[in-house]
Amino acid sequence: MFRKFSRFQNFAQRAMQHFALLVGAVLILGIGSSYAFGQSAEQSRKLARLEATYLTHLTKYVQWDNQDAGTKLKIIVHGDDRFKFSDTLRFAMKISTPETTVEILSFSDAQQQVALDEASKGFNFLVLLKNSSISGVHLSELKDKGVLVVHGQKRLNSLPAQVAFEYNQNRVRMLIDREAIGDQKNRISSKLTELKSAVKVVDK
Repeated sequence: MFRKFSRFQNFAQRAMQHFALLVGAVLILGIGSSYAFGQSAEQSRKLARLEATYLTHLTKYVQWDNQDAGTKLKIIVHGDDRFKFSDTLRFAMKISTPETTVEILSFSDAQQQVALDEASKGFNFLVLLKNSSISGVHLSELKDKGVLVVHGQKRLNSLPAQVAFEYNQNRVRMLIDREAIGDQKNRISSKLTELKSAVKVVDK
């Protein structure tokens, strides 16, 4: 029993160390912008970088139905990406999982139907940015195709989403629907919940 606990504890420590290094690398990427665009814009860019880092880490903890998903990922981003979430995500995925082929498709909010048509072909992650106007009606047929990521617990509760980003001052935390955790297809590993400083399990 003690050995099992020690292995689990070591896993959690390694995961946190890797996560901290990735966060540091991604934040360094954005230091050059400083306050050129104003305090609020810089804060939003920082939060976008953190979100991209969290999503990169999340990709390692999903039991995909598609056996090829371990070496190839398709991520769809919808919404007006003013703070370069998609660019940061590409950078983070490249340094974190260089062995994985990652296709990141970014659509503005005006391209709602194009994004939905692309999502209907299949995806690993569908990320709705804070300003995305896609509603639950559009997502009902997509909920089993992959992991849906939104912003805020309110949207997590109202949409068929499994994951949400939550802001607390200058910090970002991932909210995960308890029912999305498990060993079935497109389910999130329970190991991720050990990262308590960055992850919170919620009941929808």
